[in-house]
Amino acid sequence: QEFASALRDELEMKLDATVLLIRSSTWEVIYNSTTTIGNLESTKETLKKNFFELSEGFGFLDDNLNLTSIKSDSRGFFVYCKGYYIFCITRLTERIDSDIYRILYAELLLFFDRVLTVSRLFEIAALSKEWHLIAETQRSFLPKELPKHPLMKMATYFQPLINVSGDFYDAITIDNDHILVVMGDVSGKGLGAAMVMGIVINAIRTASKKTDLPAIVKKCDAAIHEMGFDDKYTVLFLGLIDFTVKKFFYINAAMPDQFQIVQTIKGPVIKRLESNNSLIGLVPLEQIQVSETEIRSNDVIILTTDGLLELENDEGKPFDEHPDTHKLLYKSREMNIEDTVDQLATLGEVYAGNKQLRDDITILGIKMERLWD
Repeated sequence: QEFASALRDELEMKLDATVLLIRSSTWEVIYNSTTTIGNLESTKETLKKNFFELSEGFGFLDDNLNLTSIKSDSRGFFVYCKGYYIFCITRLTERIDSDIYRILYAELLLFFDRVLTVSRLFEIAALSKEWHLIAETQRSFLPKELPKHPLMKMATYFQPLINVSGDFYDAITIDNDHILVVMGDVSGKGLGAAMVMGIVINAIRTASKKTDLPAIVKKCDAAIHEMGFDDKYTVLFLGLIDFTVKKFFYINAAMPDQFQIVQTIKGPVIKRLESNNSLIGLVPLEQIQVSETEIRSNDVIILTTDGLLELENDEGKPFDEHPDTHKLLYKSREMNIEDTVDQLATLGEVYAGNKQLRDDITILGIKMERLWD
């Protein structure tokens, strides 16, 4: 429904277009505009005849709805990806910059990847109790590789308590100057948590403007509500690294304090990036607050969930209050970020001692390189 609304608002209305969304395997019309040409059965049959067997990509339509390579004479365009055709019939096709079509195709690939993965979660849940398959599908949401940027380095650690985790993280390159980082924890464990996690990550990755943190939070909140769960929610940390102004903007929606290790004239200091918003998906959102902090060369940012921070030793002292934890964080400015993350994870496992771990442990570490010429 949300995707159909986007087709209507972004293509149909803005381009004065007729839009059809068709499943290629059956040529079932999923969505079509209410225009005359959109409702004609002959339109569907003509498109099926002309576009039945194509490779994925985008192209253009002529006046007879045939495939054409000449953009200037085209009557519309189409995108074909992941088993779906989107046809857009509009006289404005030739005015649209060619790069827009490539961007649209790339964004739709990403969108359908996530939608199909979420659908697979529901399918597995309905047909079986193969939890390892659910866990495997869930982990496919996590980034396969971290952003590479000359001004910073990243490292992660992810250890679910059970196969299906409630923790999730992400890191997305927006452009050369902006990187979005994500850390979250869905309420509960098991199938429900896996589904909410998939929906939230999909909402973040398909956000049209990833530098607009409040808009992303609202989209995540709406996505959870649309699932119809009464007791599911997520806590979430969204951070935007902005190298143009050398700042880190963030929303901490009911997550534990996150950490930034900075240098002062008295030595390294641990700054706490405290919660500034309520949890997402359960209670009505109030005004969404965005906080900011300056970033300097060699600054370290550690994002993690309560699975690590609320670990207690045999004396009942929380992990984030222990001198050994602080000592490691102070040293992190002089270490590479991979070692910092690995040592934090190891320290957490040792810290629990004889106590059994009760939650997932997830860490995303970021270290700034030289930010000033």
